[in-house]
Amino acid sequence: MNVMTTGDDKPPDPGLWTGFAVPGQILAFILGGAALGLLAGHFIDSAFNSSPIATFIGLLLGLAAGVFGIVRFVSRMQ
Repeated sequence: MNVMTTGDDKPPDPGLWTGFAVPGQILAFILGGAALGLLAGHFIDSAFNSSPIATFIGLLLGLAAGVFGIVRFVSRMQ
C-alpha cells in the first residue's frame, strides 16, 4: 500500500465546502419544515374544500418544526 505522507501530523485540509455544511443544514431545516407544512396544509385545504387557513397553519407549524430542529442541531454541536 503506497501512502503519501508529508512528515507532519496535521489533519488534511477539509476544504472550502465544509464551511457551508452548518448553514446548509440550518437552511434545510427551515425550508424543509416550511415546504412540508405548506404541502400538508394545502392538501388539507383541497381535501375539505376550505379556505387557505389550513395552508397558513401548516406553514406556521412547519416553520416551528424547523426552528425546533435547528435548536436541537445547535445544542448537539456544543
